[in-house]
Amino acid sequence: MVVAREKTRRLNVVINESLIEWASSTAENRGMTVSAFVRHALEVECRRSQDEAIAQAVDVLAPLYAEGTELTAFSALDADDFA
Repeated sequence: MVVAREKTRRLNVVINESLIEWASSTAENRGMTVSAFVRHALEVECRRSQDEAIAQAVDVLAPLYAEGTELTAFSALDADDFA
C-alpha cells in the first residue's frame, strides 16, 4: 500500500513475455494496473520477508530465553501499571 505523499521512483524491469502476459491478465482480473499489481506483489513479498526474518530470530533467541533466567527476570513486571 502506497502511503500518501510517500516519495516514489520509477523502476524499469526486464522480464520475459510470459510473465508480462500473466501480470497483465492478473492485474486486469483484479481491476488494477500492471504497475499497481507489481507494486502490491513487492509489498507482499517485503512483508513476508520481514516476517520470515523475525521468525528466524525467534528460533535463534528462544533457547536463550528458555535457558537464561536473567533474560526473563523482569517479565512479571510487564503487566504492572506503575502509574
